[in-house]
Amino acid sequence: MGLFNSEMTPQKAVEALSSDKQEKIDKGIEFLQAGGPEMLPFMVEKFQTIVPQAARSRKHATVAERLYDLLCSADLPAELCTPFVEALINAPDNLEFSLDKLPAAVVINSYSFLEATIRDADVETKKKVVPFFDKIHLPPTILPILASFLNRESGYAAEALVLIPQVDGDLSPVSDALYNMLDLYPLGDNAAESILEMRGRLTPNIEKLDKYLMDFSSQVQKRAIRVAVPLAEDNSAVYALLEKSILADESARVHTLEALEKKEILRPDQMDLVWMILVNSTSPLTEERGMKFFGRIEKSVRPLILHYAQNGTSQEIARAFTCISFMKEEGPRVCKELLGVYMADDNLLFNRAGYSAFAIIASMMKVNCAEEAMAPSLAKKMRDYCTQNNLDTPTEVMALLAPGELSDVIEWSFKRIFDSYGIGYTPQFTEEMLSGISELVSFEAAVMNSFIKAIGFTYSYESGEDKPILTHKETAAAINRLRSVNTPATCNILHLISRKKDLEITQADPAGNVISSFTLSFEEHRKLALDELERRGFPAYNPINYLKQERPNY
Repeated sequence: MGLFNSEMTPQKAVEALSSDKQEKIDKGIEFLQAGGPEMLPFMVEKFQTIVPQAARSRKHATVAERLYDLLCSADLPAELCTPFVEALINAPDNLEFSLDKLPAAVVINSYSFLEATIRDADVETKKKVVPFFDKIHLPPTILPILASFLNRESGYAAEALVLIPQVDGDLSPVSDALYNMLDLYPLGDNAAESILEMRGRLTPNIEKLDKYLMDFSSQVQKRAIRVAVPLAEDNSAVYALLEKSILADESARVHTLEALEKKEILRPDQMDLVWMILVNSTSPLTEERGMKFFGRIEKSVRPLILHYAQNGTSQEIARAFTCISFMKEEGPRVCKELLGVYMADDNLLFNRAGYSAFAIIASMMKVNCAEEAMAPSLAKKMRDYCTQNNLDTPTEVMALLAPGELSDVIEWSFKRIFDSYGIGYTPQFTEEMLSGISELVSFEAAVMNSFIKAIGFTYSYESGEDKPILTHKETAAAINRLRSVNTPATCNILHLISRKKDLEITQADPAGNVISSFTLSFEEHRKLALDELERRGFPAYNPINYLKQERPNY
C-alpha cells in the first residue's frame, strides 16, 4: 500500500520528505504547512530527533535539511526557537544548513541560550555559535564574556574578535584585553586589525601602548606602531607616545615610516613625525626612505620645509635642504624663496645654518636656481666666510660661484698649499681636492699629483757637516712632468714654482732653544720653472686659467 493510499498523518508527511519522487515530497510539505502553527511543535521535535541520526543515514539527512527549510519559512513562536537553534548547533558536520535562511527573530529569541553556550560550552561548540550572532546586533552584556576569551589559552580568541564589532555602542570593556593581545603570536596581528577597525568605539590603552612602543626591535613594537599611527590622528596622548619612541629608537623610526607609507595623504602632524624621523635617524636607508615622502606630497610639505630651513637648528636646516632634492616640482620655487632669505640674513647663513650646511645649501641652489642672479652671490658670501675663517671652501660652493670667483677660490686654495710647502697634506689630498670640481677645473689628477710633489721638498745633512742640503730627485722630477704638459693651468703652476721662496731651517735643543739656523735654497726649482716659462714665451699668470670653461688663446 502506497504512502498516500491511506489517510495522511504528520509522521507520514515527514517520511515523505525523504522520497526521491518530487510529487510525494510536495504532498508532505503541503500537509505540514497546511497544519499551521499547531504543526510546528511536532516539526521541531522531529527535527531534534532526526538531526543526530543524519550522520549515519542520508535519508535522515535529507529529511533534516527539508525540515530546516520549512521551519525557516514558518513564524516560529519564541518557545520553539531555542530547541530549534540548539539542534542546529549540535548538528553533525555532514548537514549543510544555510544560516542565510534563518530569520533573525529566531536568533533573538534564542539569545539567552546562545550567550550561555558561548560562555560555558567547549571551544568547538562556541565556534559554532559565532555564525548565529552574525544575524543580529549584540548587546553590551556580552562584552565581559568576549573579553575573557581574548587570550591564547581560550582557544576562542579569533572567534571573539569576529563578534566584538557586532556589539552595539561603547566597546571599552574589551580594550585592555585587546591591547594585551598585541603581544601574542599569531593573534597579535588580528588584535591590531580589530583595534583599528573599532577605534572609534574603543578607549586606547595608553599604558600598554607606551610599554610596547618602547619594546625595541620586537614584533609587538611594530604592531603597536601600526595601531598608534592612526590613533594619534585624534589622540594627543598617543601622538606623544609615538614621538617618544621615535626619539628613542631606530626600529621605531623604521616601523613608523612603514605605517605612514600605507597612507595616501599625510596630515601636517604626520609629516612632522617624518621630519622627526629624518632628524634623529642613524641609518642612511631610513633617511632615504623618509625623504621620499617629500617627493610624494610636495605641495603639502612645502610649508614644513620653509619653516625648518629658516628656523631650524643646523642639522634641521641641512635636512630641509636634503629633502628638497626629492621635490621635483616644488624644489625650484622653494629654493628661489630661500635664496633671497639666506642672501639677506647673515645670522641665518653663518650662525644658525653654519659651515656644516654650506655644501647642501649650495648644491640645492645649483640644481634648482643657479640661473638666478643672487645664486653666485650667495656662494661668494659662503666662500668669503670660508676664507676669513681659514676653512676649505666646499666644492659644492665652488660649483655655484661665477667663473671669476671660482678661479679666485681655487687659486687661493693652491696658494695656501704652496705657501705651506706641501707640509701636512696626506696622499688622499689630491682626490679630495678634485672631488666635486673635476668638471670645473682644466687639469687631471696626475697634474695635481705633480703639483703637490713640486711644492714639497726633502733634505739631508752632508757627511761631516751640520748643514742641510736639498734632495732634488723627486721634486725635480715632478717639476719636469709639469714642464711636459703645456696648458694654461700648468703655466700658472710653473709661475707659482718660479716664486718658491727659500726656507729657513732651524735646529733646537730638547729645551726648545735654537742652536743652529740654515737657509734651504730652492733656486734650482725656480730655475726649472723659469726656463720652461721662457720657452713658452712667458704667458701671463691668470686665475681663470684653472677653469675648463674659459681658456686664453696663446
